[in-house]
Amino acid sequence: GLVNAFPVESVQLFDLCMAGKWDEADRLYKWFLPLLRLDTVPEFVHLIKLTQQFVDMGTELVRPPRLELSGPKRDAAVLVIQEGIRTRPS
Repeated sequence: GLVNAFPVESVQLFDLCMAGKWDEADRLYKWFLPLLRLDTVPEFVHLIKLTQQFVDMGTELVRPPRLELSGPKRDAAVLVIQEGIRTRPS
């Protein structure tokens, strides 16, 4: 799911691994891992859509019966997303 929000980094990670550039791949993976973990919980659809909203590639709106995230779960996710964007590799 996070490939939709971070397509460049997703392809770069794949390419680095295929080229055997493990040190570079490891650095990129360590940056990406907190974001990738958003895709491993029951609210993963909500979190992917929230991430896409933060990178201007969509909206956090979800279709019923789902409801947008709120409260501490959303707040924690926003911190992870903002840190990922702040430290995004160039």
